[in-house]
Amino acid sequence: MGCLKLPRRRVTTLFLVLLVGLVTVYRMSLSVASQGHESAPWVDRSMDKVKVKDVAKKVDDGVNVNLHQANLLAKAKAGVQYESAARMVQQEEKQALNLADSYADHGEDDMSVLETDSPAGVDLAQMQILDLLNGESESDEYSKSAQLFGGSLLSNSFSLKSAWKTAHAYALGTRHLQYNRTDFLEMGRRARALRIAYTLLHDKKDMHVMLASLGTPHFNLDKDSKSLKLAKMDTQLKAIVSSLEQLMYPWLSGSRFKNIHSLQQFAKDGAVRGTERGIILSTGRGHFELAIHVIVSLRNVLGCNLPIEVHHMGPNDLDSNMLSAFRALPGVKTVDVWDYWGEEAKQIGGWAVKPFALLASNFTQVMFIDADAVFVQSPEVLFTKSEIFKKYGQLFYHDRTITGYDNCRKWFNGFVPYASKYSESLRFQKKDTVHEQESGVVLIDKSRTDVLHALLTTAKMNMKIERDGITYKMMHGDKESYWMSWELVRVPYKFSTGYGGTIGYKNDDNAVCGGLYHTDEYLKPLWWNGGVVANKHVKKTEGLLHYEYAAYDLEGKDIRWDWETATTPFCLRPKFAGQKVVVGELSAAEVVVTKKLVQLYKGIIDVGWKSYMKDNYGWES
Repeated sequence: MGCLKLPRRRVTTLFLVLLVGLVTVYRMSLSVASQGHESAPWVDRSMDKVKVKDVAKKVDDGVNVNLHQANLLAKAKAGVQYESAARMVQQEEKQALNLADSYADHGEDDMSVLETDSPAGVDLAQMQILDLLNGESESDEYSKSAQLFGGSLLSNSFSLKSAWKTAHAYALGTRHLQYNRTDFLEMGRRARALRIAYTLLHDKKDMHVMLASLGTPHFNLDKDSKSLKLAKMDTQLKAIVSSLEQLMYPWLSGSRFKNIHSLQQFAKDGAVRGTERGIILSTGRGHFELAIHVIVSLRNVLGCNLPIEVHHMGPNDLDSNMLSAFRALPGVKTVDVWDYWGEEAKQIGGWAVKPFALLASNFTQVMFIDADAVFVQSPEVLFTKSEIFKKYGQLFYHDRTITGYDNCRKWFNGFVPYASKYSESLRFQKKDTVHEQESGVVLIDKSRTDVLHALLTTAKMNMKIERDGITYKMMHGDKESYWMSWELVRVPYKFSTGYGGTIGYKNDDNAVCGGLYHTDEYLKPLWWNGGVVANKHVKKTEGLLHYEYAAYDLEGKDIRWDWETATTPFCLRPKFAGQKVVVGELSAAEVVVTKKLVQLYKGIIDVGWKSYMKDNYGWES
């Protein structure tokens, strides 16, 4: 057949609007290909061998086709013969490369090109799209539902078309642009754009037809065919995800997981590996004996047989004897987090290791516990009986109620301009406390898309540039970075019942003194932080406590704490008569458990951990 010759000017005009939108996407594909990765779907030089009827059948059968195939099909249906159409597409690809270079070199790929709202408008649009993806609606009935988390669809006028065009155009236009890493307002926009695109790409394909029909200025045209709109949608979502996960989490591409989808798939395969549920903790030399105590107590006192991983950072966190001692304990493995996250991760240490340990763990559903956490019940009950974890895929605990500076709250509301409806219930937002979360125990289900993205954002807040530049200047360590990250990427979450209390003994002022104590969701004693000594920061070998009483706070306001000293722990009492500080005696069975916990710790420190491990587990240095 003869070749249909079309004027260069006509071809250029025909695809100019589409190619402008795909400028940086095309350049990104070349960069990816140069690194030995698979080329982007529209860079397909084998299209001459694809019959138009085969592509048409895919569309008729509801199978996604790539942009290249959709262009070919659209032209063929318009009456251009196949061979000519193929040559046209190849010619346009060559022009696209030239146009991409020229367009990007002039720096025109920014918000002004997108004709979208200001960045402030992007925030609301993203929150509304995410509330919609979370299952919320505009109905009056839903406004009264216990399912309500975000609430942006109720409290603000909502147009799906307007919100989508704004949020999607912003994601496409800024996905590759660098930003100030301590500017969490801008970081949040990128993180939400990534979560939206990833969720639509992997979990919400049923929404593609509806959203593709809405159009996005400079990227999607009303005159595009249905197949072309869907192909563009798929291409654009993949470009957003690929660019933003590299921009936000560069350490991920250098890891064994390579990208978020691979990381999530690894988490989902936990059941196949026999690692569906497990416990992790991180420790250095300073808390080594406490970590030995918590692991042995879980096994020998509480009968918990869940697999356990001990995470550390490089060769200096724990020496070889300490590592081998952990591995001598039944069902315990050691994990060097440095082996997972590349060079940038070697700047992580201290509290910041926690979210990276959660990401690196082999478990699908994973519980992080501090090395000095002590349980009264087996922690396994949190996986099997927690309604919060079952529903939300996470479980957080409230810290003690302490008032003080307001800088952190102002900072938070500055980078989360449309905080969730749920956040209004938090003491932090009501100025009743400066510490909302206690991160001594955190439960995460990494198989869930929303939860995984929130955890990645937590890790982002704890990277060296972010934590040294702003995070740890505004909060005490990693604690608030969990729930704040869930807010930042609009993922529903919930705290356990009650606020931080204490467990131990009563002093002469009738206050209960001891470790930072938490109940389960049914207000039964569950765990506390601080080990079994009066003050772990002063001496870990003296001041063993005895446990008779527990007190917890149900009001979260105006609570009086007597601060710890070198020889006495924190003490809790009501500030005013009639406040909801619940004080009760431990049951006889609970007292027996606490005595065993104290005796176990005493046995370790009396002979030294090396002798204890040799005598009880046959360990040799």
